[in-house]
Amino acid sequence: MWPSLLVLVRHAESEGNIIDGDSRASFNKPTWAYSLTKNGIDQAKKTKEYLHRIYDTFDVYYTSYYNRSKETMQVLYPDLKVYEDPRLAEAQRGIYHTMTREQIAAKYPEELERKEKEGLYHYRPPGGENWPDVEMRIHSFLGTLSRDYGYKKVLVVVHGHWLVLFERLIHRFSIEEAVKRYKSGPAENASVTSYRSKFNLDNGQDRLVFDGYMIPWK
Repeated sequence: MWPSLLVLVRHAESEGNIIDGDSRASFNKPTWAYSLTKNGIDQAKKTKEYLHRIYDTFDVYYTSYYNRSKETMQVLYPDLKVYEDPRLAEAQRGIYHTMTREQIAAKYPEELERKEKEGLYHYRPPGGENWPDVEMRIHSFLGTLSRDYGYKKVLVVVHGHWLVLFERLIHRFSIEEAVKRYKSGPAENASVTSYRSKFNLDNGQDRLVFDGYMIPWK
């Protein structure tokens, strides 16, 4: 059984969203420690107003352990019990978190060649994950949702790349389509993507059906 309502909110704008990849590599914080910007807090407040108006409260709340995810949830629904789940973490990019492209080219030139050859979906950087690795985490989380939260209202604060792969699994997008969506940009910060369960008369089972996408702060 699926949740009756599953709402996915991408975290609001964080420090990492306002700098490029090379700048993030030399930033003085690890990626999980990025905080929300002032603009991000304002985004989250507007999204809070929307969520409370449209959905009121939920039965269960989940975030990753990343600061930007937890800070977003704290704005949306403060002082409630929230579950932190490492399966919701953003894709780990390994050396790309700590080295600029120039540094990688100098020290690990074969990695740039391997990334080009294998492509975004299959390439696993040293110390990191490839896209199928993240999809395995998402599969596991989906199993928890269907096992423990049938007919419940669930809110999850997620990350952009994670959400692209979640949608690939739910909508059965091809790898090519997922890469295209990733390159065109993930869902906006503090945006709301919702799904509802729908009973399938053909097989007697319910499934998650896309219900809408909204950017409340716009």
